[in-house]
Amino acid sequence: MIDRSYLPYKVAREYVDRGMAKWMSFFISEHTTALTKLKNESSFSEEMDPEEKMIIIYQMYQYGVTILLFTSDRKDPYIGTICDIDCEKIYFRTDDKTRSFLFSQILRLDIAEEDNG
Repeated sequence: MIDRSYLPYKVAREYVDRGMAKWMSFFISEHTTALTKLKNESSFSEEMDPEEKMIIIYQMYQYGVTILLFTSDRKDPYIGTICDIDCEKIYFRTDDKTRSFLFSQILRLDIAEEDNG
């Protein structure tokens, strides 16, 4: 506690600073924003187990599901469907073109959430 006995006014002597309390809503807002941003970022350490990756690739191919494909060549995922599978790579169709990815380039696959407007 700060000694304010030297101040002439009683209100000034008895003033208690709330410290972080007055900044708490700002802190919570910033913290929530940071957590949301962190959740949306792809972590290159989140690579799937190779066996699990192959099982999911074949399931996604079989059902023609729209997926998020996280690769080692860029941070943002590709969105599309697996249109063919080779012995060492997949062919992935996005809105604008078909791309090929080696299995070793694929970090993770997630089902794309449908946007119901």
